[in-house]
Amino acid sequence: MKARKVVAGALFFLSLAAVAICAFPALFPWEERFVQLFCETLPRLMIAAFLLVSLWGKPPCVFGRKALFAFVWSLPCFAVALANFPFSALITGAARIERLDLLWIFLIKCFTVALVEELFFRALLLPFLREKFKNIKGEFFLSVLLSAALFSLIHILNLFSGASLGTTMSQMGYTFLLGVMFGVMVCITENVWACVGVHFLFDVGGLLVSDLGAGPFHDTIFWILTAVAGILCAIYLSVSVYRAFHKKKS
Repeated sequence: MKARKVVAGALFFLSLAAVAICAFPALFPWEERFVQLFCETLPRLMIAAFLLVSLWGKPPCVFGRKALFAFVWSLPCFAVALANFPFSALITGAARIERLDLLWIFLIKCFTVALVEELFFRALLLPFLREKFKNIKGEFFLSVLLSAALFSLIHILNLFSGASLGTTMSQMGYTFLLGVMFGVMVCITENVWACVGVHFLFDVGGLLVSDLGAGPFHDTIFWILTAVAGILCAIYLSVSVYRAFHKKKS
């Protein structure tokens, strides 16, 4: 226990140092796009390590339980993530990938984003809220919706990194829906790793062109696939929640 606290403390200060250093990308002697990806990755990598060490083995963690069940049960959610890939835009040439040489660090970046956000919002915050609201009727829905709302609100910080108001508001809208999906996933499967996998895949598809290429990729086919996958997944999650509560009552 003492050793874990020491490691967690060291990782916390390393996280602060990484955030401070990466606030000055001009310090790094590499080309611009690589530096951007590196500075978006390093602090999250340190924060993820800190969260993993701090959370592991502590109730009410959601690690390592029913792993195979969690991933199989989450297949419709993975379909939502796959629908976020710019398949049609890349096939038609409307969008293109220009920097395949940076694919490795891009994938690490997407994984660290997914890992940090899922560890905090689904492995830490959501169980905390469920415990706090356990004596309130509807605690499940209240906890999932509140954690999703906070997950959505954190994306308003993108305004400070140059994102437009319209883009940020749009992102807050769909991240709220994703937050609800992730919340239901982790509550039913009791496993955060499926959420990390879906989140990672979603970010890879959504950021692939903007980070490694150029061109518009939100075409008609993209939106049709997104709508169909989203609606089918919402029905699946609703039925799953209904069955879970019906089974609990019986």
